[in-house]
Amino acid sequence: MVLDLNLDDIGKNYYGDYAFEFDENGLPDLSKPVVTPGSNSESPDEYDFWDHLDFVIRKANDKGMYVVLHPAWGDWFSGSFNGKPNKYVVFNESNAYTYGRWIGERYGNLKNVIWMLGGDRSAVYGEYDYRSIYSAMAKGVTEGVNAAAVRDPLISYHPRKWAPNSSEWFHTEKWLSFNSIQDTPYDQVESVPKDYQLDPVKPTWLCEGRYEGAITDWGIRYQAWQTVLSGGFGHTYGSDAWKFPKDDWRQYLELPGLVQMGYLYHAVREIWTDKQFLRRVPDQSLIIGDQGNTVGDGNTGEDGDGGGAAASTVNGRSDRITAMRGSDGRWAMAYTAAGKDIHLDLKKLKGKLNAYWFNPATGGWWVDGVESKTMRPFLRDIRKQKGDFIFDAPGSPGKGNDWVLILRK
Repeated sequence: MVLDLNLDDIGKNYYGDYAFEFDENGLPDLSKPVVTPGSNSESPDEYDFWDHLDFVIRKANDKGMYVVLHPAWGDWFSGSFNGKPNKYVVFNESNAYTYGRWIGERYGNLKNVIWMLGGDRSAVYGEYDYRSIYSAMAKGVTEGVNAAAVRDPLISYHPRKWAPNSSEWFHTEKWLSFNSIQDTPYDQVESVPKDYQLDPVKPTWLCEGRYEGAITDWGIRYQAWQTVLSGGFGHTYGSDAWKFPKDDWRQYLELPGLVQMGYLYHAVREIWTDKQFLRRVPDQSLIIGDQGNTVGDGNTGEDGDGGGAAASTVNGRSDRITAMRGSDGRWAMAYTAAGKDIHLDLKKLKGKLNAYWFNPATGGWWVDGVESKTMRPFLRDIRKQKGDFIFDAPGSPGKGNDWVLILRK
């Protein structure tokens, strides 16, 4: 974190370049970004902090990737994680707007940039209210992007964990394109549906979930599936790769939970038409009887969260069933985190539907005790049954035995 660095190192990147000049107090002067003539990476006199950021964003675009860009981390607005102001708080409404306008114009013509304000911080800490400062930066970014590309930017706000999410402070602000949450699973099963019901309608995603490593791949899976099927439009994956450990950071690119996020994408995106994908409706009323629970967190002492919630000391586990359907009632999907049988109210669905079991750990389809890569139903025309039906999940209920039930033609 920035607060752990020597003051002389603030704003310095790996190559020793500073982002800003310093003011008389030895703090970054946000009106004076260090921008040198030229951008030749072979010339230290030309290649500055911002040239390197340009390179990173454009390289990501070449690879078909989007960049979530924080103009500044939250400690420069409000101080510590718990909101205690300190000497590193440099933003006010005036310089937040000016800097936001400058950086918005610099990257406004790049289509792979998603803007994120906040930075693991709340916008309000008791008597300290920073909403106007964040909004000033959002205004600056918007005007900068408008000037560069004649279009509005995608902007959200990255809140801290165990605290209100972006919708608490900014949902009705025009600059907020979509909501972001940073929650552990036992929080998000409430916060995602809450955001889904808000007016005006704005999408919500989990911008920072738990990290694989201290958390098992199963823990990563059930958080992701419960987010998306509860109404989230997206979910971000994380692991200790962000630390770029010296031994071999590439090993983190092969963790099972990372691979399994591709199966989630496939199941909620590729087997549906565009129209079906955009007409998803979270609907727990499809489930008859016990829907199960998601409890605990399973964080370790090294995760940096500091055990902010009592439940974080409890090993994370879930046997929750989460359901989603098409708005026309012609398809449904239910995720059972620990293999509980899924009892559905079929009266809420239309037509004759086939039933499929999808394994979120392997990406395979289960039929008669055998998995294959081919999507085949294990039961056909289930609408012939009475008003409800119990689907017996494969295997024995328990940790790690999660399954996805899909009902469609």
